[in-house]
Amino acid sequence: MKKLKFAVIGCGNIAIKSSIPALINSEFSELIVCIDTDIAKGKTIGEKFDLPFENSLKTAFKKYNFDAVYISTPIGTHKDIVILAAENKKHILCEKSLALNLKEVEEMVSVCMRNKVALFEGFMYQFHSQHQFVKKLIGSGEIGQPVHFQAWFGFPPLNENDFRYNKELGGGALLDAGSYTVHAARHFFEAEPINCYSILEKEGHEVEMRGSALLNFGNSKTAHLVFGFNNMYQNKYVIWGTTGVITLERAFALPPDFRSTVILEKQGEKKEFSMEPCDHFLEEINFFALNFENKKNIEEWRSEVLNQKVILDKILNN
Repeated sequence: MKKLKFAVIGCGNIAIKSSIPALINSEFSELIVCIDTDIAKGKTIGEKFDLPFENSLKTAFKKYNFDAVYISTPIGTHKDIVILAAENKKHILCEKSLALNLKEVEEMVSVCMRNKVALFEGFMYQFHSQHQFVKKLIGSGEIGQPVHFQAWFGFPPLNENDFRYNKELGGGALLDAGSYTVHAARHFFEAEPINCYSILEKEGHEVEMRGSALLNFGNSKTAHLVFGFNNMYQNKYVIWGTTGVITLERAFALPPDFRSTVILEKQGEKKEFSMEPCDHFLEEINFFALNFENKKNIEEWRSEVLNQKVILDKILNN
């Protein structure tokens, strides 16, 4: 099949380490140009990847032929970039969280619909094979009926100038780490919460440093989500069922060569399953490139970004 031609917008640490290599290594994509307002990033892009570099998206539109953009910039910049890309008929894969609030997401979805381009919010973790294995365990009845999902995601202190501490740029523990836990709970229950209760702590900062949320999915299904900055590193989830428990110690962020472990516990019994390494960034690129023209998928992606932002806004404003 014809490769989907990409431009990367934003050449920060995650892009350099994960998304740019994935775009290069995927058999379904071709990386045409990298774009960043920081001109100094051009040297790194040239030396490390031997790729063209521009510091203006508008210039890149004029000089290069590409079909889609991979957006890897701070959350507060996403809306303007998405709208500009959509108006130039480019399909969009944007790293989480998609926007600051539901109003921005609705505007982005509207522009993408009008210009008939795909819009996908990039939660790369979901494409790791370990989650499919967990779902198979649940589907085969290994833990009975799942009733509670619990997740933790948080980091030690970041650089004081990190955008995650900046409200205008979309900082805060919820939109960053917490969004993963919300997304995972929604997808494992395959439902939307009917109500929620949350506690957010700013601790003297302009954005929340840590928080927790209790989600009620109805039918005796609940989720307790904990997220934060300036904590001991946590990156796990636990699914509690009527006859067993599944624990995943490295749930959301894993190096491509990392062998994760899925733990299955029943009364008087404990099993550990070693998972094969998986590059979830690469799998996400493959998925997008193979599905961006599917009308049903595009509609589902639009509903997905709206549903995700609805619950994030509720947690933020509870």
